[in-house]
Amino acid sequence: CYGTYFQLLDYSNISDENERDFAIRLTKEFGIASVPVSPFYHDETESKVLRFCFAKTEETLTKAASILCRI
Repeated sequence: CYGTYFQLLDYSNISDENERDFAIRLTKEFGIASVPVSPFYHDETESKVLRFCFAKTEETLTKAASILCRI
């Protein structure tokens, strides 16, 4: 994404969980932190999208990508 440190990920093909539950599970089970997008909307519309910060070292990003690809 141009001009930001965040990338959005649509996980609808991976899980039916709501954004908060899926974000919590990613953190607890895989050590990958994310932010649900729905709380940013007034009506908290669920869209199965999480926000990830990529202002990380190349090593950290590579490790995270490897973990996410296995989910």
